[in-house]
Amino acid sequence: MASTDDPPVAPYILQPLLSDVLLVSEESEGPVEITCIEAWHSSLYLGTSSGEILHYFQDPTSNLPSYMFASRQVVHPSRPYPITRILLLPTVSQALVLSRNSIAFFSLPEFSPLALGRIREVNSMSLDLDRIPIDAGEEVRVTVFTKKLIRIVRIREKELRLIKDIDYPSALVGVQRSSMALVANEKTYDLIDLNSVQKIPLFAISSSPDSDVLLQPHVASVSSGEFLVCSGTSEDEPAVGSVINLDGEMSRGSIVWNGYPSVIAVEYPYCAAVIGNELQFHSLQTQQLLQTIPFTSPPSLSIVSTTYSMPFPRLAEKFVLVPYVDDFDSPRREDERQIASRLATVSSSLFIFSSELGVQCLVPTPVLLHLDALFENGKIDDILEAIDRNEETSERAFHELMYIRQKLSLYYFEQGNFVEAEKYWNESNFDPRIVIALFNHDDVKGVPWLYAGVKQTLKMPETEPSLEALMVVKHYLAGWLEKKGFESVIDAKEVFHSVEVAYLRVLLKTPMTTKEEIYNFTDSTVDEESFPESVKLLEAAHKYFALSRLYQSRKMVAHVCDTWRRIISGQWEDNEFTDGEHKMMEYLLRCKDEKIVWEYGLWLMRRNAELGVQVFVDDRRKTKIDAAKLKDEVRKVGGEAWRLYLENVVFIQQHLEFANELVLLYTNDVIEVVESNEDARQEIIKSYQEYRALAPPKVAYTLFLEDHKAQSKTQDSITMRLKFLNVLQSDVDYDVQEVLRRIKPHEDFLITEMVILYGKLSLHHSALHILCHSLADYDTAFAYCLYGGHVIHADDMPTVVATSVSREQQSELFRLLLIEFLKLKATEDRIKCTKRLLEGWGNLLDLQFVLQTIPDSWSVELISGFLISSVRELLKTKKESSLMRGLSREENFRVSILR
Repeated sequence: MASTDDPPVAPYILQPLLSDVLLVSEESEGPVEITCIEAWHSSLYLGTSSGEILHYFQDPTSNLPSYMFASRQVVHPSRPYPITRILLLPTVSQALVLSRNSIAFFSLPEFSPLALGRIREVNSMSLDLDRIPIDAGEEVRVTVFTKKLIRIVRIREKELRLIKDIDYPSALVGVQRSSMALVANEKTYDLIDLNSVQKIPLFAISSSPDSDVLLQPHVASVSSGEFLVCSGTSEDEPAVGSVINLDGEMSRGSIVWNGYPSVIAVEYPYCAAVIGNELQFHSLQTQQLLQTIPFTSPPSLSIVSTTYSMPFPRLAEKFVLVPYVDDFDSPRREDERQIASRLATVSSSLFIFSSELGVQCLVPTPVLLHLDALFENGKIDDILEAIDRNEETSERAFHELMYIRQKLSLYYFEQGNFVEAEKYWNESNFDPRIVIALFNHDDVKGVPWLYAGVKQTLKMPETEPSLEALMVVKHYLAGWLEKKGFESVIDAKEVFHSVEVAYLRVLLKTPMTTKEEIYNFTDSTVDEESFPESVKLLEAAHKYFALSRLYQSRKMVAHVCDTWRRIISGQWEDNEFTDGEHKMMEYLLRCKDEKIVWEYGLWLMRRNAELGVQVFVDDRRKTKIDAAKLKDEVRKVGGEAWRLYLENVVFIQQHLEFANELVLLYTNDVIEVVESNEDARQEIIKSYQEYRALAPPKVAYTLFLEDHKAQSKTQDSITMRLKFLNVLQSDVDYDVQEVLRRIKPHEDFLITEMVILYGKLSLHHSALHILCHSLADYDTAFAYCLYGGHVIHADDMPTVVATSVSREQQSELFRLLLIEFLKLKATEDRIKCTKRLLEGWGNLLDLQFVLQTIPDSWSVELISGFLISSVRELLKTKKESSLMRGLSREENFRVSILR
């Protein structure tokens, strides 16, 4: 117990057992008293000063402790010697009775004499308190302290045998734990190892200078490694109780009595002592005097082998479980009352006899009542000290500790110490719904049960919880969520329903909550019962993206898509949902519900054509899509979606039958830009002007346009036009004449487009004329000739001629190009381009044609490179011809000889 001079509750209460003891028989001479008491099951065995054993057994029909007389047994028939000690050995069905320094044997439970002989010259006896037999038939070893020796004997049902003698004369009392015994003679206490026969001398029993003063030594067992001994100066002077460990050292503080005790007994954590007419109780932990019980005459105190148990209604009223809701009626109420009654049973091994009150049991006051009294007096530190020392040695002790810890949690909560409150919530088996009720009663599902005494102290806060309180309860509830699936949780369904809803509510109310904490909750498996409320809480807090994650965790695909649609469309606002359209596309690709894919895929297509089309054409999609239906639906959407769809089926899926439709669509788009977008028109004109102003060599116009797109105000228009140019020059089959007809009215703006179309129609003269004079795109002109009119731009001119274009085709095209170059107005461009053509591809041109075409005014130096390569080519050709003619003549000669 806690340190206190005036304990709120007395450690023991007296429970009357037998008030009318039949002490006197016909053979009795003079007054008779009870000298010792033993108990076993429902039997009481009372030793008397007249040498008799009175046997009483409990009346099983009585609700109150009531005993009936069974028998009277005389130990020494010849003379009435007082009974000093009764030792019960249930495993061998025997009892040892010490009277006038001899031990007699009796049977249990009837207490009939047994013919096993006697052990004589005995002062005291002890069992090994660490090895008390419990199984029927198991032999018992008893240590007997005699006038000359310490004797260890083995007792079986029909056998008594000496095991060992240890030389220690005049041993008056002793108590054994394992191999160690604390023994006293008339003068001193000694600690003896019964195995090695080693002795540790302790101290004298009497500290009186008068050597003739003798005091009765007292020894009691405190624990497996401690003994309590008594010393003093005289019977009327204060005495001291010392606790000695197995090393012979004092291990606790000393107990001070106001007189020398006639008897001591230990029932941890208390020490009982009879001093004169008083029974005193001290704490072995604090050494404080806790209780004094007066009698009119010296009482007889005994510690028995088998504890006595009795119900304690006041305790049951404290920790019976009751429903949190007062008017809740349930059959469980009666069950809990019965359980509490069973648990509220206390036991004691201390019995006392007084002439005025008879036989009584000293019943220890339950720990819970001590601690509850400390609560009422506000002695929280004393409570903490007490529960730190207490051990859960029984089911009742477990409930007592849980009860006190729950009250501590409520105390700290009321004091605003939320960290300590959470500690005791966790340590006390508290139903989390009670904690939840402190914050929001509406989140409590089902009816939690709690100790009646705790419920009396439960107070609902009158103000909104502080931020600190919310943070602590958030942490507490998070810990409870980790217990999902534990079979030990009572009312698990209602508990976790409550915990999940309350946890989410606290998350949403706490400013420091991170989005990851909310996502961890929504992404977990939220119970079906708490799901609807979780949805409402998230909606009310505008946590729509978290709501969609909650739907995802339950595979509610339609709800996920609907939530995202609302956010993307602006109906709901949630900044945590970023890149929503792309997320929608990826989600629909994984979706296996065809209906949902169609609904939200088409919706996305109308909003973001590229991503919407991707939903239906991406190879990763999990659903099968009807191609005909898709074509019809995308056509209805139209615009960019229809264009992207056609691009996919033509270029990716290689369905070339759609090519003409795609090209015409591009044509209409480009024409619409030229006709209706003045900014785009001006950008095109400006680009031509800037490009023409560049001095050769320069990149192809389309590459120039691509490089300048980033600085343009009409990037989308340029992107569209570049895409149009790519599809025009591709190998897909489309109606070139129709496209040319449509763009012809806009040829001043769509110059490059005209070149491609003229090339497709083999109108090479027109194409090269435009490239050289309208556009000044000389690089593209070279590429055009090299690739037979199929390529209109190139970043780097290839040195290998495509095999699909014949030399004759290339020669003709370069011939036309030479003519166009010679018509260039700018002299410098004319000379540079002509020289580059002749030096790079002059081998494809006829020398005579070139010489006839080049103006006479040009110096030989300008075309010297071409002339040198041409002469080399002629010489090479001549040599190859001579060689071929020689080979032919030789072959003809060989043929003629063979003939």
